[in-house]
Amino acid sequence: MKLLIVSDVHGNADALDRIIMKEKQWDLFVFAGDAVGRGPEPNEVIETLRDVENFVGVLGNWDYAVITGKVDMARKEEDKENVEWTRSVLREENMYWLQMLPMVKELDIDSKKMTIVHGSPDVILYGYVYPWTDKSALRTYLRETELLVVGHTHIPFVFEWKTKTWGHRILINPGSPAYPKSGAKPSYAVLDTECWRVKIKTV
Repeated sequence: MKLLIVSDVHGNADALDRIIMKEKQWDLFVFAGDAVGRGPEPNEVIETLRDVENFVGVLGNWDYAVITGKVDMARKEEDKENVEWTRSVLREENMYWLQMLPMVKELDIDSKKMTIVHGSPDVILYGYVYPWTDKSALRTYLRETELLVVGHTHIPFVFEWKTKTWGHRILINPGSPAYPKSGAKPSYAVLDTECWRVKIKTV
């Protein structure tokens, strides 16, 4: 099974389209949140995601700000203005689709438990899981699930944990195809469940 894993598109329809055109097909499209915010095309991004086959996804912190109008998460005045602008232009059916996204999604993938969350399992919308996060913390997250997909940091990385007790467990952050941070390139991830191999790909 091929899992196409994407996060933090942030209203950039071109970035999302490039991924879809490059990969062409998948068995499951996994989205780790933040469809909107920052970028100029929130409706186009949501409508693309609505049409994606075999889609499963969660709400991101910017998505939450847009559907609720709460801008306390915004550090800059321009971010607050962007949330308000996005709310004003988002079509009703697209706002409804955004509102229907869960904050956490759990499902079975080839007899393994997969958990999707935007931030971290303990701070769902706003938690940060970085490549340099303490390994003991990463292992703690993976004690509850065999495959954990997160976003939010815009920095791609994969952490694999192989033990006799817990088996082979994987944490994936696909990064962002629209607004990468800390020197990262625009990215997403692909997981092949036949061999449980993850590839971080550039857009």
